[in-house]
Amino acid sequence: MYRGRTFNRSRTNLCGDFMDGEVYPVFQPPGKRRSKCRPTRAIQQKLNQRNAAKRLVRDIRMNFGEEDIFLHLTCRPGEEPESLEEAQRMVRNFLRRLKRLYKRQGVTLKYIYCIERGEKNGRFHCHTVLTGGVDRDAIEKAWGKGYANSERLQVEEDGLNALARYMVKGRIAYKTWVGSRNLTHPEPVVRDNAFTMDDVEEMREAIEGRNAHRHFEALYPGFELIDAGCTQNEVNRGWYIWFEMRRKRKPAGPKNERNRRRGGGRGVS
Repeated sequence: MYRGRTFNRSRTNLCGDFMDGEVYPVFQPPGKRRSKCRPTRAIQQKLNQRNAAKRLVRDIRMNFGEEDIFLHLTCRPGEEPESLEEAQRMVRNFLRRLKRLYKRQGVTLKYIYCIERGEKNGRFHCHTVLTGGVDRDAIEKAWGKGYANSERLQVEEDGLNALARYMVKGRIAYKTWVGSRNLTHPEPVVRDNAFTMDDVEEMREAIEGRNAHRHFEALYPGFELIDAGCTQNEVNRGWYIWFEMRRKRKPAGPKNERNRRRGGGRGVS
């Protein structure tokens, strides 16, 4: 019989205008320090895929914006790498060429890349997020190994979440992402006992009752909810809550009431 204590731990990450968080139970066996307590192995395995995507989203949001670039790289027939090591070497050489290109333009390069092997044809290809500010044609030309296609990073709505899921989809042993050393990483805020078991139950009911927007936006004023979900551990029956929010935007319209009263608007004589 379990004789320790259970408490809820919350973890939030603020990445620019975006915030994501989770609330989960921690089971503290007798005599064990709270800081050493962690989620059970079963829960961790179940959430690994989602956590991998969330870590990637956070790093992208902390370091890149709508002026930056998503780049897809493939090789022409006859120049395809035969191993992961060869594919990595090709990408690293490409990034060295980019660093020289960016330096000439006076721009600091940041990047995150993921090498993937196609399930159907077994060919390696690479997804890359890059700093913008340099001509996209010049970036694509620097690849020199085949097909390179760049596009502006889609940061609105679910754009970055979809990109992260795409980059970590079907994650297998050799597939991971690599970031430049000059990336900025978010510092999570971890709190114990900020939410009671009743609070967690209210969150669950709000999510399942489709009232999550009102509930979470009351908890975190100044932010609007993008998405939220919950899952229950089949072993210990604890509820695990996750949510994602964005800082509220100022409504579009006249600049302000003072400007309107002064007759400063267009079309006012």
